[in-house]
Amino acid sequence: MINSNSHVILCGGVNLPRKYKKYASNHIHYLSADPSSREHNINLELPHFIQMVNCHFPDRIKDLLEIAGYVYAADRMIGRGTNNNVEFHSWARQLNFYIRVRDVSFWSNPAIISSLSEALTFVSGDHSYSFIFEGGGFDIGQRNLYDHEAIQLEKKDNSIIGLFSGGLDSLAGALEILTTTDKKLILVSHRSNTTGVSKIQKGIHKLLESDFPERIQYYSFYCNLHGERAVEETQRTRIFLYTAIAYSLSTLASEKEIYVFENGVTSLNFSKRADLINARASRTTHPKTLKLFENFYSLVGEQERPIVHPFLYNTKTDIFNKIKAAGKLNYINSTISCTKTFLSFENNSQATHCGGCSQCVDRRLAAFASGLQDYDAIYDTDISKDPITNPESRTHLHDYIRAVVRYSSFTEMNFQFEMLAELTDIVQYLEGQRPAEKAMKIFALLKTHTKQLLNAIKSIQLLQDPLKPKVPNTLHAYIDERVYLKPPVECLIETIKSKLSVSIPQAFEHEKPKHENALNDLIHALIQGESSDYGREYPAIKFSVSRVIPDHSFLEIYDLLIEAKYLRGNTSKAAITDQIGADITKYPAERHKLFIIYDPERKIANDLQFSRDIEKQPNCFVFIIR
Repeated sequence: MINSNSHVILCGGVNLPRKYKKYASNHIHYLSADPSSREHNINLELPHFIQMVNCHFPDRIKDLLEIAGYVYAADRMIGRGTNNNVEFHSWARQLNFYIRVRDVSFWSNPAIISSLSEALTFVSGDHSYSFIFEGGGFDIGQRNLYDHEAIQLEKKDNSIIGLFSGGLDSLAGALEILTTTDKKLILVSHRSNTTGVSKIQKGIHKLLESDFPERIQYYSFYCNLHGERAVEETQRTRIFLYTAIAYSLSTLASEKEIYVFENGVTSLNFSKRADLINARASRTTHPKTLKLFENFYSLVGEQERPIVHPFLYNTKTDIFNKIKAAGKLNYINSTISCTKTFLSFENNSQATHCGGCSQCVDRRLAAFASGLQDYDAIYDTDISKDPITNPESRTHLHDYIRAVVRYSSFTEMNFQFEMLAELTDIVQYLEGQRPAEKAMKIFALLKTHTKQLLNAIKSIQLLQDPLKPKVPNTLHAYIDERVYLKPPVECLIETIKSKLSVSIPQAFEHEKPKHENALNDLIHALIQGESSDYGREYPAIKFSVSRVIPDHSFLEIYDLLIEAKYLRGNTSKAAITDQIGADITKYPAERHKLFIIYDPERKIANDLQFSRDIEKQPNCFVFIIR
């Protein structure tokens, strides 16, 4: 049986193996970087990169860059299924690569394949990566004059390599090296079709070059889909492409380390919700990710190749302060942190950041925590003052504040107990001897992060005029009303109630729905945007020998099932009560259940009395609309 999330990726002209002949066509993908090929669908500008560097790259390094490009392209091209696929086996992919390479004897080594597969599986959250390498890899286009074994560039003395994204953290890393050492810096970036990010990277490089002349070299590698629509935007495997570029340039540097600049809170990325599994929680610069790639590159180069993570024990607020210490506050608003740079903004045409994604929330609060909010970027929605109406943005903010509240309650003892699962994947990859001491360094990081953000929130609260009415849906209102103390599912239920209590009576003021399906159609239209895990008549839940299907659900994040009842005509209160009782019996007790009852004829005389016995049942809520 073919796994529904198993895919075959044929790269560089590889023919489809016989065993995949029965695979569905949408599970077989061809990748070609050859512009002269009819199947050309990936821009992989290796020839241009070699020309820019003007240095000979051995076949193994060329293969490495192409492999990284193919993996990145496949990651973006192959979706992970719908948001309703909540279980690991439904959401994580099995990716099987067939790639033509030049140095086939090396790449076919099981130890090399195993090391690469392990790193990619962890960073992506996918089920598995497999690789079959074939001979026949070749250079595309005209060979560069300098790409010859006899021509090697002189090593750049006193130089180190750093990954450069155009964000605050990589800027802080570059500035710290340039202002506190005499080292030269080789900056490495990946360039895609997101012209805005590319422009920002070039702009920051220009600023650095102006302030630190003859100390910086900047190389960008262009790789992106060509004529194909990206359906997967998480880009977890991009770190492979970034580090592969850096590794390929390591022959230019006198020091072997590759520097990755990312604050520790972002790198560790503790799940802000228990449901954030697999690739939903980013592991791009997680200590385990970096160690696995370090091991892989040490095998590729047959010598130790350390990946250095200097900001592991720093917060985002610390990053702002590092830029301040470097005396380059004017650089801050030139950087980009937003994950939505590919979208156009609705509220402010001058905005460079959406303001509502997790990275924007993190950045804006850190700006206030450091007292540098006036130097920060322009946000489409500024959480320090604007109402947060977008459901996804609201969820990010709620999760963020809840995480801070959770961290603030940690003691040294309960921290290690509550975070045991996360620490298991971290501690063994940190420098040091005793696991307890390494865990305490993470504990100290989170406590510092918490203290800084609580100060930021206090600063934002002071912006509110106490003599003016409180603005709904702002961060100030959220904190003032202690919304973060409520379980997330209760917040969602309150949001649904608020929306339906106004919209349903208005929609059916002149003409009542003819049947329950019409009522559910309207409910569907009104609530589907509240969270990405919404489902209509999903999933089928097994009960004894039958299956029961809820009218609506928010399962992946909130574990909420919704049943709508239409009380009218010959339908009695007793009949509705019997239906609800049957639903309660069939649905698992641990799942939250919201019963929406539309009662336009006011057959229910006493709402409290009707709801009381139902809401005594585990995780049951009743909402009556007229």
